[in-house]
Amino acid sequence: MKTSDELLFNQIISFSDEKAFDQLFSRYYPGLLHYSRVLLPYPVDEAEDIITEVFLKIWKQKSTLQVHTSIASYLYISVKNRISDYYRKNSQYSYVSLDSLIDNPCPDHIADQQLTYKELNAEINRLISKLPARTQLIFLMNRNDQLTYEDIALILSISINSVKTHMYRALKFLKEGYKASSDYL
Repeated sequence: MKTSDELLFNQIISFSDEKAFDQLFSRYYPGLLHYSRVLLPYPVDEAEDIITEVFLKIWKQKSTLQVHTSIASYLYISVKNRISDYYRKNSQYSYVSLDSLIDNPCPDHIADQQLTYKELNAEINRLISKLPARTQLIFLMNRNDQLTYEDIALILSISINSVKTHMYRALKFLKEGYKASSDYL
């Protein structure tokens, strides 16, 4: 059975479906942008340009393009490869830290629930920001972008066991950190 990503991708390839292309772009752009910002120096424009180039390549080469992994893996690896090309051309730059996550509370909550949500979300984001950079990246790729451990391992060129170890450490740290902070509340 095909995933919704594969169905969208097939519509793009077979029918040059612009709506399917827009859906795929909208689905992956935020995660790819976050991933790019972790790996690229300022200015942020470069991260946006790289993602745009990847999607432009998909559109231009849709008739000959073949993807042998999941669509998510293909997109993340394509962005990673473009960033590697960028570093080869501009070797004087270094990596930057993760940007803060955007706080998007659910609009239908009442005021007290929204405040509680915002406080909880802020505390979780604060704890996530304290994770080591690699662990933080892996955690966010799994939780925010819903990438599997296998996809993350493929994208980052590490073993699945390394991904599992990073996720275990992240979850343990977040649980202990949240418990400690909630004891003070």
